[in-house]
Amino acid sequence: MAIDPAAIEEYREVLGDEFAVFFADLIDDFFVSGPAMVQDLKNALTSNDVELFTRAAHTMKSNCKTFGAYEFADYAFELEKIGDSKNISGATERVAALENAFQELLVDLQQLRASLEG
Repeated sequence: MAIDPAAIEEYREVLGDEFAVFFADLIDDFFVSGPAMVQDLKNALTSNDVELFTRAAHTMKSNCKTFGAYEFADYAFELEKIGDSKNISGATERVAALENAFQELLVDLQQLRASLEG
């Protein structure tokens, strides 16, 4: 799972000296909200809650684009489209794949977070 350095550089250019603190805060927030969104997807599957499923996938997609994690955002977008179809019953394998990719993304974000402290 890769984070596009160009996306990060755009923030660096706009935020200047405030970049590291701002982006570290974004990452820290995602370390809390990201796992909650994955859990929302799983809970939505269990309860067949299409609205929760679609909302969690959409939010995850948007958040990941912020980090330049476009490949992961594509996983979330696939789930969002499934939610839009109003039939999430067959999405268990795709949610499991997203959950595995999410673990990889967290590693990448941890590395990025550590680089901001230096």
